[in-house]
Amino acid sequence: MTGREDTAGRALRSLLLEETNAMPVDTHHATVHLRRRIADTRKRRRVTLVVAVSVVAAVAVTMAGGWLDVTKADDPAQNPDQSVAVAHEFLEAVGRFDADTAITYLTNDATVEGDGISAGSDAAEQLRLTFAHDRAEGYKQTIKDCVRVGTSAPGWMVAGPSVTCAFDMQVMRSAEIGLDPYTDNAWRLTVRDGKIVWAHQDIPHGTNGFLDQIAVPFGSWMSINHPDEMLTMYTDKHGSAVRYAEDSNRLWEQRSAEYVAVVRQNPGAYLNQPEVAAYVAKLDSICGAAQARVKNKIHAIPQQNQTAVIEARARILQETIPKLHALPSPQAVRWPYEGRAFPLMEQFYDPHNVQPSESLQRQIQQIPGLNKCASSL
Repeated sequence: MTGREDTAGRALRSLLLEETNAMPVDTHHATVHLRRRIADTRKRRRVTLVVAVSVVAAVAVTMAGGWLDVTKADDPAQNPDQSVAVAHEFLEAVGRFDADTAITYLTNDATVEGDGISAGSDAAEQLRLTFAHDRAEGYKQTIKDCVRVGTSAPGWMVAGPSVTCAFDMQVMRSAEIGLDPYTDNAWRLTVRDGKIVWAHQDIPHGTNGFLDQIAVPFGSWMSINHPDEMLTMYTDKHGSAVRYAEDSNRLWEQRSAEYVAVVRQNPGAYLNQPEVAAYVAKLDSICGAAQARVKNKIHAIPQQNQTAVIEARARILQETIPKLHALPSPQAVRWPYEGRAFPLMEQFYDPHNVQPSESLQRQIQQIPGLNKCASSL
């Protein structure tokens, strides 16, 4: 027996004596059996180690996939398709003024904010107040597209898949006046586990025409014709922000409809009034001068470059609109011009409006004194 075998034998003897209450055993036979057991044990350990390494590797890949935003298609927390679908369904409810349905897409602690949203800390209450106001003043929303734009990081806003939905809107019954929808608006939402945790409505009031074409003219009309109602409909007498309340909504519905009727009245019906006739003549003179400038400019453009012609015409008319605004308008026709005619011209000659509609042009041509400002040259 070698030293190794003797050592193994002693170890085995000690073990077996302990297990058999000190009964003697055949150490040689036990040594051979022990070798087999040791070999089997080592083999099992190697297999176990391989399996363990495989499990660890699988866990690492799964965790890495989560860190890198690589997940299974059926993962409800990170699936881009689900995030977009949730955002779209929520905004469909917004467009219907369906607060009960919209709220079901929000988490209990969701944040909802934005340019046309009632301020507050309770998202459900904010949506109910906002929808009641929007319905009263004739708001309409058209969702154009919803796209997944990435995953927000903790500490920036709320962690989770981020979705942006572009939309157009009509507001304060602007469609009834004849104004095109206001564009470049967006809802930005963060979706987590199939629920919206953060929603922000972004409306570029100063650049998409909303302020100049409808908000300011309507506010001015209100301050002149219904000054005692300003503090009911707005948070201050200057009309800086909307007041969301039941008594406010009743007035918004009534006065916005009244405003539409006022701005849509036909100025031609007042031409028998000397003051109105003189005003219309001055408008026609300013537009005639602009038309002459456009003709001269076009003649100076080599080879009749159509793009240059369109740009020159738009630039000259953009310079003309402030001159029309500056003329004192008679009370009888003030709002048909300030509330409808001039906003239509601003929209038609907006530098961002690369293809002005012919229907918009026809509307301007039908307004007394403005035909030359909208005629094709």
